[in-house]
Amino acid sequence: MSKIIWESLIALPRGVHCRVAAKMIEIVATHDAEVQLAAEGGTADCSSMLEILSLALTQGSSVRCTATGPNAPQVAQAIDQLLSAKEEL
Repeated sequence: MSKIIWESLIALPRGVHCRVAAKMIEIVATHDAEVQLAAEGGTADCSSMLEILSLALTQGSSVRCTATGPNAPQVAQAIDQLLSAKEEL
């Protein structure tokens, strides 16, 4: 089982809102991996919309991400690309 830990800076102009959280959930659901986020607001399981939104991640926020599972590298890359995007979904 792979485990990847990385820091991501939220570049999205409106931060992590419902559409972004839904895309994160979709990414995790389509890969054989689990993803946890940790920020000043606490921690969140990326399979839970409420937990993701409760972190209140705004543009410029830093988040520590942990992906575990056989497809951890792929899910880590997809989540990082989403969070570091400079354009809205």
